[in-house]
Amino acid sequence: MIELTEQLIASFQGKAHMPPVALAGMIRASKSDAVDFAQFVIQDGYLDRDTAGELLASQMNRTYVNLSKTLFQDEMVSLLTGEIAQRYQAIPIYQLGEVVTVGMVAPNDLQTVATLENLLMKPVSPVFCFKDELDSAIKVNYQSAQNVDVLATSFNLKVFQAGEMSDAALVKLLESKPLVELADSIILLALKERASDIHIEPKKNEIVVRYRIDGELVDRLFLPAEMALPLVSRYKISAGMDITERRKPQDGRLSFALPVKALDLRVSCLPVMHGEKVVMRILGSLYTSALLNLDKLDFSPEVLRPLKTTLKYQQGILFVTGPTGSGKSTTLYAALNYINTRDINIVTIEDPVEYDVQSLNQVMVNDKVGRSFKEVLRSVLRQDPDAILVGEIRDTETARIAAQAALTGHLVLTTLHTNDAIQATTRLLEMGVERFIVAPSIIGVLGQRLVRRLCEYCKTEHHPEPDELRQYFYWREGAELPVFYKGAGCEHCGRTGYTGRVGIHEFLKVTPQIRDAILRERDYDEIMSIAVRQGFHNLRYDGFKKALRGITSLEEVVCATASLEDD
Repeated sequence: MIELTEQLIASFQGKAHMPPVALAGMIRASKSDAVDFAQFVIQDGYLDRDTAGELLASQMNRTYVNLSKTLFQDEMVSLLTGEIAQRYQAIPIYQLGEVVTVGMVAPNDLQTVATLENLLMKPVSPVFCFKDELDSAIKVNYQSAQNVDVLATSFNLKVFQAGEMSDAALVKLLESKPLVELADSIILLALKERASDIHIEPKKNEIVVRYRIDGELVDRLFLPAEMALPLVSRYKISAGMDITERRKPQDGRLSFALPVKALDLRVSCLPVMHGEKVVMRILGSLYTSALLNLDKLDFSPEVLRPLKTTLKYQQGILFVTGPTGSGKSTTLYAALNYINTRDINIVTIEDPVEYDVQSLNQVMVNDKVGRSFKEVLRSVLRQDPDAILVGEIRDTETARIAAQAALTGHLVLTTLHTNDAIQATTRLLEMGVERFIVAPSIIGVLGQRLVRRLCEYCKTEHHPEPDELRQYFYWREGAELPVFYKGAGCEHCGRTGYTGRVGIHEFLKVTPQIRDAILRERDYDEIMSIAVRQGFHNLRYDGFKKALRGITSLEEVVCATASLEDD
């Protein structure tokens, strides 16, 4: 136990500025345990986890590492078993030189550090982490396809014959520990591999489990076909669906609890030839705190500067545009995090709520009970909001209310499905909103796409042929060839050459000249011409810059922006 000293309390108070009554209550509840006190401070929203962890770690003369933000080296994690990691409350994170950095709940326990050095046969650098982070990291990082296979083969497949199983027997089976563990393990493996979607696909002779990783679907697991009904039914009952209805599509939502947080999954069930296919979209992320920071989303400076300036406006609409799965929600929440202070009222209206943020007032749309975007937005405007996030502009009435809200002293952040930033200036007009409302209400448009990030372990220099360069660049014969990069493929990236994704962006600041062009009914090409003269650069420009920096490949940028250039 780390003692809660007066010096540490003063450090927390200096950072958090807690009211005396709240401070006294947390001191009493923590019973002199500094870690418990820090957890109360985080839970009540006075400090973020990183700041609280750093204050605690400084008390121990150690470094704090937020395990929810850390990339683990699989070969280091595998040096200990999950059981040993749990016993010693420690998990290897990565190796630098000969030293292994190990996350520990009690990094000053020298006896445990010595034991870990004997087990790892390497010097250990202990760092502090919170217990809930450690428990979640152990649960996720010690998951593997082999573990799932072991669980699957432990079943007596004869009892899984769909034609022989009554509904009563199925319900009883769904609560059995082995089936629950199998269903959970498939989700845990997806979290370990940072998948965005899980596909459970029953075929004639097997079940194929596929994960969408970095935008690509990958076959990951193959399970016996007989398990299709109970496995799918397990997910259906967890998501609040009718397990006896197997002829119609159903939608639901389940909550998957980890010690550090609960993740929501949106579940869709579709009858197919050999049973029911389930697709689960993982909403938000286990690594949310790493994502909700504009400075850590790899924005280019020429995009980030005007974006931050626009977010400081007290009224107007800021659009984020792009296709489904292009990271719009993450960007919007990072934007809210940038402006979020205790003296403003922020309300979000979403379907579904993708990130659960305690300091925000979040409303989930439910059309079945009359809680549509437009109805909720009308109500929110009576809640004295300073900033409003509208998950999506779906209809003319919502668009009109949002635009009018922007004109009456509210900052509105929302998404719009357009190919690029320029199109957003005319889309509201196409939806039927009047020009005299649209022109003065829009303050900026951020367009974005996601491209795969090159693996740092195996990326190598790549020199495109001159003919290839001429397709995308002005390049004269004899000039020095630019250097791009490709991923060779290695064990760290699953032989793909890529790990993770990065955004490419374009930002349109709506100037008086552009407002005037909207009012005067100028077309897309004329508005684009004005924007370019004022310094606007498109998505491909930003992508090529990131390719030249070795963040992504030329091929990824060309593929992500091909449809835009063809228009």
